[in-house]
Amino acid sequence: MSRFDDSRRTTRRSVLQAGLALAALPLAGLVAGQAAAQERKVTKVLDFTTGADMAKAEQEGEFLFYSHDSEPAVAGIIEAFQKDFPKIKGRYVRLQNGALFTKVLAERSAGRYDVDVIQFSEPATAIDFQKRGGYQRYVSPQSDAYSADHLSNPVGDYFWVGVGFAGIVYNTNKVKPEDAPKNWKDLLNPKFANGMSVKQSTSGMQFAEWYELRRLYGDDYWKAFAKQRPRGFDSRAQIYDRLAKGDDKICALGEYAGFLLQKDKGAPIAFVAPPDGLPAAPMLNGIVDKAPHPEAARLFVDWLMSTRGQSHEQSNKYLYYGSVRKGIGPLPDGSKLSDFKLLSPNDMAAYMASHDTFNKEWNAMLGL
Repeated sequence: MSRFDDSRRTTRRSVLQAGLALAALPLAGLVAGQAAAQERKVTKVLDFTTGADMAKAEQEGEFLFYSHDSEPAVAGIIEAFQKDFPKIKGRYVRLQNGALFTKVLAERSAGRYDVDVIQFSEPATAIDFQKRGGYQRYVSPQSDAYSADHLSNPVGDYFWVGVGFAGIVYNTNKVKPEDAPKNWKDLLNPKFANGMSVKQSTSGMQFAEWYELRRLYGDDYWKAFAKQRPRGFDSRAQIYDRLAKGDDKICALGEYAGFLLQKDKGAPIAFVAPPDGLPAAPMLNGIVDKAPHPEAARLFVDWLMSTRGQSHEQSNKYLYYGSVRKGIGPLPDGSKLSDFKLLSPNDMAAYMASHDTFNKEWNAMLGL
């Protein structure tokens, strides 16, 4: 597995402070055995327990999953689940976080309840959906393997399926190591104008980066960044394909999982971990209210929360999400979330209240 660019002579541990700085939502403490309090029969399947009625789940025979992840990432999740449960067919819809939220709200307003499980890429969207009564509360028997900080409040609406984070990635054929940005403020150097990419405002990770760097450096940071005339794109795959080909010199939202994937393909790219920290966002997954296939949905969520599902989230090359499940092993390259200094909002009210400002400023910067 690739590590940071050797020409920079850096490693994770030498650049990043140990310790996970992800924000904890204001949650009540978990009480052991909450799953049993639901008075649902718990069944052991394969090597994990589920609160789903297995006979009914197989009778339903399918479920629909909405996710922000890339096409190959979601397809890989469904394929891995169906390998374990071949009698249940998984279908999916993939959109960026904001577009996914808009879609599910429009469907619900029209009285359509097609989706069973939904996954968002940042907590503000999940909390908003929760306030609208969007989730079907289900306390999985896997919940005791997670801390209260990584479960919804009340428990049972959603959980942290994994954590993604981003730094700066540059094309080594276009930018020499000695000229490459070393920190976030280096992105403001005029020599990088017209050569950087970012994601569009529908990205939860992009929202997290905007919020955290604005908190660190003030409003003027993004105003100065806008003068660099960055290009905005919908998907991580598109951003990294362009970077690998040299269409862009720098990706200002270089998601680490995407970097590992492209580096493994031989792309001439290098990862920079700014010492101030790396913007991070949890991926939040839960069952949707009025899910048409509730038992299959419960089985799918239990599988995702189990060691089997979490191992897939950490090892699939299109995901590489850090798991917060207790006792889970490291990522394929040996790293753990605690090896990284991560930046994530710790004031959820302020974070959510800033979303409209982010949309307006980001879309204006990209000319949308």
